[in-house]
Amino acid sequence: MMNAFPVHSIRLKMMLVVLITTFFSLVVAGAAMMLNDWRQYREFVAIELNTVADVVSRASAPALSFNDKKVAAENLALLEAASSVESAAIYTARGELFASYAKRDGNQHVIPKLPESDGLREDGSKLTLFKRIADNNEILGTLFIETTSDASHRLLASMGILIVVMGLSLLAAFLLSGKLQQSVTGPVLSVTEVARRVVDSRDFSLRAQKTSSDEIGFLVEAFNDMLAEIGSRAVALEASNRALEHEIADRTSAQRALQVSERRNRVLVSASAAVTWLADQHGAWRTENAQWEAYTGQNERAYTGLGWRNAFHPNDREAIDTAWAQSIAQSEPFEIEVRLWHLSTQEYRFVSLRAVANLDGPGVVTEWIGSISDVHDRRTAEEEARMLTRELEQRVAQRTAQLEESNQELESFSYSVSHDLRAPVRAVSGFSKILSQDSTSTLSSEGLRLLGIIQGEASRMGTLIDDLLTFSRLGRKGIQPMVLDMQTLASSTFTSLVALQAGTTAELRLGTLPQAQGDRSLLVQVWSNLLSNAIKFSAKREQPVIEVGAISEEHEHVYFVRDNGAGFDPRYKAKLFGVFQRLHDAADFAGTGVGLALVHRIITRHGGRVWADSAPDQGATFYFTLPKESDHGRN
Repeated sequence: MMNAFPVHSIRLKMMLVVLITTFFSLVVAGAAMMLNDWRQYREFVAIELNTVADVVSRASAPALSFNDKKVAAENLALLEAASSVESAAIYTARGELFASYAKRDGNQHVIPKLPESDGLREDGSKLTLFKRIADNNEILGTLFIETTSDASHRLLASMGILIVVMGLSLLAAFLLSGKLQQSVTGPVLSVTEVARRVVDSRDFSLRAQKTSSDEIGFLVEAFNDMLAEIGSRAVALEASNRALEHEIADRTSAQRALQVSERRNRVLVSASAAVTWLADQHGAWRTENAQWEAYTGQNERAYTGLGWRNAFHPNDREAIDTAWAQSIAQSEPFEIEVRLWHLSTQEYRFVSLRAVANLDGPGVVTEWIGSISDVHDRRTAEEEARMLTRELEQRVAQRTAQLEESNQELESFSYSVSHDLRAPVRAVSGFSKILSQDSTSTLSSEGLRLLGIIQGEASRMGTLIDDLLTFSRLGRKGIQPMVLDMQTLASSTFTSLVALQAGTTAELRLGTLPQAQGDRSLLVQVWSNLLSNAIKFSAKREQPVIEVGAISEEHEHVYFVRDNGAGFDPRYKAKLFGVFQRLHDAADFAGTGVGLALVHRIITRHGGRVWADSAPDQGATFYFTLPKESDHGRN
């Protein structure tokens, strides 16, 4: 069943027409009434103001004649009884202010200095009246009265009444139209319901019921006649469809031929190339091919039948025959790269020959459709790329061998130089110590100071030589990988360093460290260098704190050592891991500048990375990584 008020119901539309018409009628009538009321109210106010002005003028004429300002003021004071009067004034015939009145309401009222011409003036909600005071046709002065008008309040009240009346009227119209329009819309909705049922069920025998003899009744009759006509045409259409089915059966053979043609076209589209060709089941060409003539220079007589094979390189014709035979046996397309004569370049060029069999049943080849694409430039580019790759690999191998040889020579040289320097340095250190012991009484204080400097520098030189020897031996030392407990390794190294440095108060905050694979002695050297640096550079803090932790990522473990020491300028962190590179003065922090270079070399040989983050006076954090899977033995 239909809803009582569908979105687009004619019942709703008629009701809206009635309501809209009623609304606009009420708006026009109400506006006219309000306009007329407002006009009458203004006329009433103007008459009332003129009457008051006449009374005051007559009462004040004697006061002007006898120059009695007191009487004039008393006359004006009587206007206080009129609540709408804001101010008033009496002027002499010469325009001088004679008496005035202002309403005592806390507001400032402006009285004109000079009278204006007679008449009533309106300024917003205020009305101003100037009226001449005369006696026996003699002008004695001018009366000024200013009042306020409550026309706007009256207009708002009228609008409120109008809105209430309109609402009640629309409600009454809605209720009445809802009852009356059923007699009009009922038959139309009945026709609509029958039409819906006919559309849903395709039953053209349904009829709408006629309930009146007016235009709507005529509409119902016409609708029923239309259903009867459509029903008869539907019967004729069914008969026509049956006849059409017989005609379709007669055209089946034509459609089968069309399908064969469509299959041929689809196969032809699949063979995309610069030159396309068509051959019979034996591979013989029977049609003209302008693309082939342009590429090879063969004319139609030369390539008709199997003559097209003569354009291919003699050494490639056997490969074409083999591929063709395999394609026939397997009923599959074949593609082969062979050399074909090219007319423009007068040489054989590599092409991709592709052939697809058009089958009429399993294993029954009716024709061949193929394509030929020039791939000579691609093959040439690939060959050049392979040659360049081989040449590049040879150069890389040569450069790698040269670099390894240079590194070995440099390590040997560093080892030899360091070893040869140890004897003179020991001699300088030993003789200076003997001299300080045997000649203490004969040397001056300055001599003893200089002798102490010699001993200190000799000791520093010895340490530097030892570090350099360690660094040079590192390149020749093989890595002995094993599973290491990094937490125990870091803890024991820190304990050893604290024992060697008396007075150290650094606090170690050791987190959980995952196990790693590597050379034990080399990784002990890494922990020793990083932790000793952290102790050294945080020693001047009131409470030195060293934090050791790790983060496990997908392919590697990341270990870090963080201190709250002096830190360094991050602009120079690229120099940290070079040999003899220092970012602090030796007078502030002792060292040789080799320790971090050793760390970098050891971690790199283990397949890891090392870096640092810091800021001046904000501590430093050194990171190094070790792969989860062993990758040792790097140089």
